[in-house]
Amino acid sequence: MNDRSSGHDTVLLAGGGTGGHIYPNVGIVEALRERRPHARVHMLVSNRPGDAAIMERVGEPWTAIPVRPLPNLRRPWEALPFARDWRRSTTQLRKLLHEQRIGAVVATGGFVSGPALVTASARKLPRAMVNLDAVPGQANRLLVRRCSRVFTAYRSDALPGAEVIGLPLRGASVGDDDRAVARAAVGLDPAKPVLFVTGATHGATSVIEALVALTRRSQFVDTMQSWQVLHQCGTYDVAALQATYDTAGVRATVVDYLQAMGQAWAAADLAVSRAGAGSVAEAWANATPTVFLPNPYHRDQHQRHNAEPMVDGGGAVLVGDEIDAERNADRLLPLLLELVGDDDRRHAMHDAALNNRPPAGAEAVATWIDQVLG
Repeated sequence: MNDRSSGHDTVLLAGGGTGGHIYPNVGIVEALRERRPHARVHMLVSNRPGDAAIMERVGEPWTAIPVRPLPNLRRPWEALPFARDWRRSTTQLRKLLHEQRIGAVVATGGFVSGPALVTASARKLPRAMVNLDAVPGQANRLLVRRCSRVFTAYRSDALPGAEVIGLPLRGASVGDDDRAVARAAVGLDPAKPVLFVTGATHGATSVIEALVALTRRSQFVDTMQSWQVLHQCGTYDVAALQATYDTAGVRATVVDYLQAMGQAWAAADLAVSRAGAGSVAEAWANATPTVFLPNPYHRDQHQRHNAEPMVDGGGAVLVGDEIDAERNADRLLPLLLELVGDDDRRHAMHDAALNNRPPAGAEAVATWIDQVLG
């Protein structure tokens, strides 16, 4: 593509809607600053409240735009609000590119990427897509031809010519090799094994409800007496979930958010998790034996495909999310009882994940940024 250098020295990193699209950009910024300690960055996110909460913790300059997901053809009434917010977003971006002296754009997928890449393409700025999911989303499939460079965490025929890299991870995504140290870092008893439960940014209601149902099963409660639970529940009611564990007699620490996410994964002897690309990458980077429950509401089932490489390598197990709490508890109970009670199997899963984990991809993207900024 005939892209020109703008002479500007700031990189715009676009990705929002969930932490899974924001945190890879944080990893890219960290890798870039290893190369260019004074690199100027600006982050672009959605106007969802969760994005603002994440960005306040990240501490980098950021802007929110009102763009929304592509409209569903079965709901044509969504088209007009989408078009209105698209125009508002691209107008805001043209001003932002000028005022912030943007010299390159990186987009980690999701609906925030669309206006960023289209506006950068019109300005002939260098622009890279970083595809995170095993099944590229509709926005990525539509935008791939507008990009100067395409990186992907999973090989895909929908992204011809893309460079396959590991998913970019921030430093906080990888914990201490000493499990006792990692447990202490997240406020847990260093001597007790840990079941880590996470639904990522929003907590995953069906996963939470499955664990609540398990606390009503005496076999689960009895088995967990020698363990402790760390449950990151996102936007769910922390106090109510904590009370559920307490009433059942299961030692648990319930939190809405974990800054040291890598320490939580490293602390865990076993995890139960959604299978967003970021969650899979963090589980794999920390070689944590994991039971994945992919999001059942995605038509393309991309979370299932995200988890399959780690599952095929022996480091994880895949369980279909039935949405219904009791049915999920029925499926999880025998598996968790087996894994909690079988140290050898968990150790084998840990070793399999350790020996097959992909390298983090932040460095590859940072190298591209370094080159195009000059």
